Amino acid sequence: MSWGTPWKRARQKRLLILGLCIVIGALSGLASSCMHLVAEWFHHHCQTFLALKCTEPLWIAPALPAGGIFFCVILGAMLWRRHPYNTALWTAIREARYPTRCMKEYHVFSHILTCGVAVVMGISAGMEAPSALTGAAIGDNLGRKFGLPRETRTLLLCAGAAAAIAGVFSAPLAGALFACEVLLPGTSAVTLIPLLIAAASGAIVSQLCGVDVRFPEIQYSWRMANLWLYVSVGLICGVFSVIIIKTNCLAQQLRRAIGNQWALAVIGSLLLYVLFLLLPILGGSGLDFVLNLMHGNADALPEGLLSLPNESGKTLLACIAICALLKPIASMISINAGGDGGMFAPSLVTGAFLGLAIHQALVMAHITGFPLINCIAAGMAGMLAGVMHAPLTGLFLIAELLGGYQLFVPLMIVVAFATFVSKCISRGNLYFAAAEATRNPEKDPLFSESIDDNLETPVGELADRTLYTLAPQDSFRTLMRVLMHSNQEIFPVLNSEGRLVGIIRERNIRPFLLDSSLYEILVADDFMGAAPCALPSDATLAEATRIFDATGTDFIPITQNNCFLGILTKAHLLENHKALLNLKELF
Repeated sequence: MSWGTPWKRARQKRLLILGLCIVIGALSGLASSCMHLVAEWFHHHCQTFLALKCTEPLWIAPALPAGGIFFCVILGAMLWRRHPYNTALWTAIREARYPTRCMKEYHVFSHILTCGVAVVMGISAGMEAPSALTGAAIGDNLGRKFGLPRETRTLLLCAGAAAAIAGVFSAPLAGALFACEVLLPGTSAVTLIPLLIAAASGAIVSQLCGVDVRFPEIQYSWRMANLWLYVSVGLICGVFSVIIIKTNCLAQQLRRAIGNQWALAVIGSLLLYVLFLLLPILGGSGLDFVLNLMHGNADALPEGLLSLPNESGKTLLACIAICALLKPIASMISINAGGDGGMFAPSLVTGAFLGLAIHQALVMAHITGFPLINCIAAGMAGMLAGVMHAPLTGLFLIAELLGGYQLFVPLMIVVAFATFVSKCISRGNLYFAAAEATRNPEKDPLFSESIDDNLETPVGELADRTLYTLAPQDSFRTLMRVLMHSNQEIFPVLNSEGRLVGIIRERNIRPFLLDSSLYEILVADDFMGAAPCALPSDATLAEATRIFDATGTDFIPITQNNCFLGILTKAHLLENHKALLNLKELF
C-alpha cells in the first residue's frame, strides 16, 4: 500500500501537465491567429490606402516599414517602458535553459499588436519568433499562477512555444521538434508527449481560426543520380548559414555601439527605404513571394526600381543571388531598428532564393532532372537547419508544409550537411552566437558555460514542495498514517498561519512505533524539534551552499512571505549540477 499514494500523485501530476498543455496550446494557437488577423486587417487598409490615396505607390510603399518600426518603439517605450522593446526569441531560450527569472507578462499580449502591425507594414521579418515568444510567456506565467516547480514551468514554456510555431505553419511535429532542438535540447523522448499535445492543440485552434499556410505539394520524387546535388545544396546552405550568423553578430554589436533606440529607428528606416525601393521583394515575411515562385508566378512579384529579368541567364542568376544576400540583411536591419519580428521566416525565404539560384545555375549548365520546387524545398530546409542548428525542425517543417515525404531522404542529407558545416564553423546558432557576441561577462553570467555561475539560481526554484506537513496538535496515529504512505524522513510541522514551528525526523519516532497505546495520547508537538535556519525563496544557491558548509545540516527550510514553502537538500544541489552537465552537446 505504501507505493500506491506516490504512484497516484505522479499520475495526477502527469494528468495536470497534459491538461495544462492542451490549454496552453489552445491559447498559444489563438494568440498566433489573432496576430495574423491583426496583420490581415492592417494589410487590407494599407492596400486600400495605396490604391486610393497614392498616385505614386512605388515611392510611398517603401516608407511604410518606418511606420511599423516607430510604432513598435513608441508603444514599447511608452506603455511597457522597455527601451528598447525586447522582442528577441533569446528571452524564451534563456528562460528555458537558465530559468532564474520569469518572462514578463507583457509578452503574453504585446506582440499580437506590435508584430501584426510591423510585419504588415512591410518590415522584413516573420511572425514566428514573436508568436513563439507569446506562447512561451503564456506557458511560463500560467505555470507560475499554479505554483508549479521550475522543471514543470520550463516544460510548459516550451509547450507554449511549440504550439505557437505549430499554429503559424499548421505543422505540429515541426513545432514540437523546434522546442526540443532550440529551446530545450538534450531532453528525453518522453518530453515529446506534452509538447506534441500542445502543438496539436495550437495547430487545431489556428486552423479553426482560418490560419493555414498552403504550399504546393511535391509530385516529383528524387533520383539516386541526383544525390550529389542534394549534398551540394546542404554544403552551400551550411556556408551561407554561417555568413548569416556572423552578419547577425556584427549587427547586434553595431546596435549596441549606437545604443540610442531612436537613432537606430531613423537609420534603419532610411536603409530599408532604399532597399525596398530597389527590390520590394525583400519586404515583409516573404513567404507569399516563395509561394509565387513555387507556382511559377514570377510575374506576380512586386516590381521596384530593380526587378528580376524575365529571361534566364547570368543576369537573372546575379539578381537572385543578390536577393539571397540582401534578404537576411534587410531582416536584421528591421529587427535591430526596433521592429517586432523574427528571423525564422526570412531564413526560409533566403533558402528559397538560394534554391532558385542553384536551379538557375543548373539550367545554365544544362543539368536536368532537378525540378524547381525540389531546389526551393531543399534550400529552405537546409537554410533553416543551418541557421537554427535544428536539423529535425528544418526537415519536418518542409515535409509538413509540402504535404508529402517524397523528398524525405534527400532532405535528411541536406539538413545534416547544412547543420554540420554551420556547427563546425560558427560558435552557436543564430541566437546563441548573437548573445555571446554582445554579452557582458561581468554583468550577465547566464551565457557562461561555467557551472559556478548557476549558483545565482534562487533556492525556491529547486526546493521540494511535495512534502506532507503536520499540525502541532495532530495525533501520533495521524503521523503513523503519513509515515506509511510516504517515503520522506523529514516532516515539517506548521501552525495555522502556515509558518514552520518545528521538524519531526523519522528517527525521533522510531522508539514508539510498537507501543499502540500511545497512538492517541502523543501528538506531533511531543516529537518535533527545532528547525534549522530557514532561507527565503529568493536567496541564491551560493548562500545555501555556505550554510551547508558552515552548519553541516542536511537540509534547509525554504520560506516565502514567512510561510513554509519546501526544503532544500544537498541532493538537490547535486541534481542541479548534473542537469548542467547534461546540457553539454555530445556532437
